[in-house]
Amino acid sequence: MIVRIFNSGTSGGESPVRYLLSDTDHAGEKRSVEPEVLSGSPDLTIATINTITRKHKYVSGAIAFRDQERPSREQIMDIIGRFKQTVCPGLDARHYNSLFVLHRDKGNTEIHFVVPSLELTTGRRLSIHPPGPRNIALYDAFTKVTNHEFGYDQVIVDPLKLALSDFERKVPEGQRDRSNKLHLHKHLARSIRRGEITNRDQLCQHLEEQFGVVVTRKGADYMSVKFPGSQQAKRMRGPLYRADADYAQLLEQYRRPPPAKLTAAEYRQHKSVLAKLVAERKLFFAAAYLQPRQLRAHKARAALRPRPMRDRRPPSHNHKETKTMHPELNAIKRIASDALSVARQIRAERPVFTPANRAVVASRIQRLRDQAYQPRKTDLSEHAAMDTVHEVENALGEIESDLSAATADVSHAKTPEQRRKAEERVAKLIAQKNRLLQQLAQAKLRQINASAKRWRT
Repeated sequence: MIVRIFNSGTSGGESPVRYLLSDTDHAGEKRSVEPEVLSGSPDLTIATINTITRKHKYVSGAIAFRDQERPSREQIMDIIGRFKQTVCPGLDARHYNSLFVLHRDKGNTEIHFVVPSLELTTGRRLSIHPPGPRNIALYDAFTKVTNHEFGYDQVIVDPLKLALSDFERKVPEGQRDRSNKLHLHKHLARSIRRGEITNRDQLCQHLEEQFGVVVTRKGADYMSVKFPGSQQAKRMRGPLYRADADYAQLLEQYRRPPPAKLTAAEYRQHKSVLAKLVAERKLFFAAAYLQPRQLRAHKARAALRPRPMRDRRPPSHNHKETKTMHPELNAIKRIASDALSVARQIRAERPVFTPANRAVVASRIQRLRDQAYQPRKTDLSEHAAMDTVHEVENALGEIESDLSAATADVSHAKTPEQRRKAEERVAKLIAQKNRLLQQLAQAKLRQINASAKRWRT
């Protein structure tokens, strides 16, 4: 068993989900076995991805098993649960969306997945495959521990293997690049096994002298080469092309590969590494998504620090606010009004009436009381910021009530069509909620700044 992450994630939601559920494969051939949804809702995953405005919108990949590895249905669901707990520790279905689909058309078992890069309660970016060596180590430890616990052979990496991209392996347009690379790589690997090439500098010299291939760039883990007659350079990736490659050590690993099974000591070591990396990610997620974002300490102290009085005239006010006095706050109010209009339109499409949430009503009453007892010695900018915060909070309360009702509709849907419509309403409301949360944070920050300014004066 191995976990592969695909080089994708920038398209809309329809593209990855359509591939997972299509009755044809990447080559356009009919699948011998139709895909099966194991976990998640395709429509909800599409809607969630389409609400993301960032470039990188989702992470897709597959948990692939060898032909002789035949996990049962219970084992498949167990592995999915372990994978979720590993890549999103401390979070549950309230915080992220995911879709897992079973493919068996190639003769083996593959669990394909798509996870939108969005934390649902905050609207912030959530990636299950961030860059960096710690993330690579996490996936590697998960693979080794899972293979050992299920009795599967470990993944033995060929130290002389050429790394190919998804485009070169799957897309017909990439077949030519793959053919040229494989032909060149096989010759280089054979020369290394014979001892004719002992380091990367000799490899570059060999390419130019024997094949007329020009090395245009040398990276930490790749080399860019330009084939004769080609205008565009191609990247060669793999252990042989790394800057720190030790060819003698690679040859030793090639001739004496490690055993397919872990020893008891190796298993305990990898399990300890996995637990440590999962704990690190859990702490990061808790700080990023489960705790309210606070003003940075040095900024808060600077705002409250007393400052010397200066001889200056107090600002004059005409005690009459206009739309041009607070353009940023007016923009926030317009966004809140737009989000509320969308939420009310979604509510109009809902066939069942639901009364207002008691907690929401109580919070509104409390806000009215707070407004009634607020001190009067406040300048106009602080009043405007305060009004904006209350307006956005009221809109959020109304959307929260609609979101609870829409979530209940998903649970109580009697037909697939009712469930699909309810899930679409949930996705739209979540998008509006995330939008308002961002505006609320900006409005509260302006309120804090206005209050600090009043205390300084």
